[in-house]
Amino acid sequence: MDLSTLSKQHGDFYVPAFAVRVAGKDLLREHLVAVTHAEIDLELNTAGRFSFTIADAFDFENRDFRTGDGKTDLIEMLAFGAPIQIAMGYGDVKSLTRLIEGVVTQVATDFNDGGSPELTISGYDNAFPMMGGKSNKSWAQRRDSDVIQEIAGLHNLDADIASTREERSQIERNQEGDLEFINRLAGRNGFETFVTGRTLHFRPSQNQGGGVVTLEWGKSLLHFKPEGNIAGQISGVEVYGWNPKTKKEIVGKATHGDEPGRDAKRDSGGDKVTKILRDQPVLRVRQPVFSQAEATTRAQALLKERADQFLIGSGETLGVPDLVPGCNVELKGLGKKFSKTYYVRQATHRFDSSGYRTTFKVKEPTL
Repeated sequence: MDLSTLSKQHGDFYVPAFAVRVAGKDLLREHLVAVTHAEIDLELNTAGRFSFTIADAFDFENRDFRTGDGKTDLIEMLAFGAPIQIAMGYGDVKSLTRLIEGVVTQVATDFNDGGSPELTISGYDNAFPMMGGKSNKSWAQRRDSDVIQEIAGLHNLDADIASTREERSQIERNQEGDLEFINRLAGRNGFETFVTGRTLHFRPSQNQGGGVVTLEWGKSLLHFKPEGNIAGQISGVEVYGWNPKTKKEIVGKATHGDEPGRDAKRDSGGDKVTKILRDQPVLRVRQPVFSQAEATTRAQALLKERADQFLIGSGETLGVPDLVPGCNVELKGLGKKFSKTYYVRQATHRFDSSGYRTTFKVKEPTL
């Protein structure tokens, strides 16, 4: 979508605004607290993180932190575990886009001789409960997606789970935290994970189709730094396992040209190295796989993992709340090679005295 078209949904990108809500109440407008800075960092396969700063938070006369609503101490209001929602956008507060929902995990300040202490509040999205602890467990005759569904239920999360199809005779968890374990299962299937609101997503990459927004360098795209690198790229993958029933070796294969989300008119890193190197660099690994389908899925996932490292980039634009991990963005005005659609793997939304800005990181298998 062209930025001019998207701007109609966000008040023509005029009058940037944000809201920080604690237990559903707006800190700025209902508690009249001076929040001067807010930042949200979202990334695939990890918990989203937020932070915000409260200025003039200390009452020197009473030698204590101020109250937010005339009744509640700020430290008490923003205690560990306090529920937080942060929205950003333009115009009326009701039209802002909620970018993160989570809990407070860190409270920091600085008592110095140069001014009034500020409060910096930080936390994670609702993936936070899955970050702590490690445990062992095994599941028999289950799909990876079934196990993810079970874990989501244990944390009272809704689940947007794509089926992994292959039923495994045994799924082992060895001294892993929930989020660590989920990401390992995602990795071996070529999937991605993240949490929005109270929903856990477990799915293949959505790196096909058009971008949610089109940005052009010199206009809406303020900065972009791409980097293509064939070091570590491979022409194919071979995964070796053993079928205990047939007593025969299993070999799963994936080759360049099979990279998901690739542009058919461009070369992948694997395509490049096959043209340059006489000996084809094939990644051969031995894995605990017990069926042909499982071995092939693992080979495809390993190929994707390498292909995603071929072309990466980082950029900056004005604040665009639609720009989040797991979406596509079209970049223009960068020459024939770098003008294309990219997949967003990380996005940081920042609001401060300079206004609202979005920085992002992308990955793509072809150039």
